[in-house]
Amino acid sequence: METLEKVIEIVATTCEVDKSEVSGDSTVGDFPAWDSMGHLSILSNVEEAFDISFEPEEMMELEDVNDIVKAVEEKLA
Repeated sequence: METLEKVIEIVATTCEVDKSEVSGDSTVGDFPAWDSMGHLSILSNVEEAFDISFEPEEMMELEDVNDIVKAVEEKLA
């Protein structure tokens, strides 16, 4: 599965929304469940799914789905 698709699936599942509602431009606050705690849940699920880890500073910089995808791909490279 492509990184973007997997991250979208994680965001949709964590925020309890349909995958069709999530895009690369989806960002913190777009869904009621994507608040600061939801953001940490999303990133924790991303870390687990891709077997990577983010530093706290990195987490603060990841503002939308595209940012998360880019960070994941950099870690996997």
